[in-house]
Amino acid sequence: MMILGLITQELHEQLLDPKNYQNRTNGVEELKHIISELNLTSVPPGSIVEFIHFLCSLLDDSNFKVLYGTLQVIRLLIQKLAFSLDKYFKRIVLVAVKALGDTRTVTRTEYMKVFRELMEHVVPQKVLNLVVGRLSHKNSRVREDVLNIITAAMLTHPRSEFDIPMLCLEVAPCLADCKRKVRQAALELFAVFDHCLDIGKKQPLTKAVDMVELNEDIEGLMAAVQARQARHILPRLSSEGLTEYALVVPKPGQHCSPQLGADLDWVLHGGRMSSARSYRNKQDSDRLFGSLGSLTDDLPLQRKIASAGKGKNKLPWEMSSLCSLPKGKSSEKVRANTTALHVVLWFITIYNE
Repeated sequence: MMILGLITQELHEQLLDPKNYQNRTNGVEELKHIISELNLTSVPPGSIVEFIHFLCSLLDDSNFKVLYGTLQVIRLLIQKLAFSLDKYFKRIVLVAVKALGDTRTVTRTEYMKVFRELMEHVVPQKVLNLVVGRLSHKNSRVREDVLNIITAAMLTHPRSEFDIPMLCLEVAPCLADCKRKVRQAALELFAVFDHCLDIGKKQPLTKAVDMVELNEDIEGLMAAVQARQARHILPRLSSEGLTEYALVVPKPGQHCSPQLGADLDWVLHGGRMSSARSYRNKQDSDRLFGSLGSLTDDLPLQRKIASAGKGKNKLPWEMSSLCSLPKGKSSEKVRANTTALHVVLWFITIYNE
């Protein structure tokens, strides 16, 4: 098989050689040279469509050099098609999104360049209309990449080129995503939305957040969004075109201040987890005091537990009459359980003091 005006039969076979990855990587390098030198105005439209479809199969290659080289070919193709990109950009976008979610920085940098190149020649909102559907992708890295593509676009192009109300509604569910990085990317993007909306015209943003809080039955999201806005600092683009977040999130194990702020707390824990945690803590507390009720109802807790401070030779569970049981296996079991119970009660009292 060959693509008229673009790929010979020999090069086509080389690019798809399943046995020799070196043939495939060499073939991609040759393909880059061909596209960079070719005048695409002489190539039939049908061949260009066929070629874009063929690039989709190359993105499935397991070899990194083939994947990376194919992304470079796509970017070259966009540059060459600038004169008539409106005819082909939908197909190119649907091919390029296949690469999203890659863990390697160099690959992510390259496909971000592809989308940046597309939006240099096509109205950005047209590109984003095709990308936002991936916000529900099962791979969280893909969701994160899509959010960063939108952020990069809005930091680069005039706000008039975007349908911000629509984007607010599409992005808002990601604020409550189960993955921390996705929540962070969405929160950063909402800071950009807020910056782009004039004072008195922020209803699309608040409406989108309210809908998520209502539909997901969570609390604290609006406070997190407002806390992020109050920082008055936007994400920015690195020299490589990658999104750099303004909100610095502590890394796992890193010491952080107890007063994180509603936005950082949201990124770290999320509404669902925070609500579930506080609910579980309340339930655990209720269960603890409820289960101890039969043993402690007769005396106030403060009187039941003695101090282990200065002047005392014994800890409270050592002095308890409940520990004074006859010896034996059953008695030892009761004594052990009772001792553990008093340890818990003692720590609770010390904590409350």
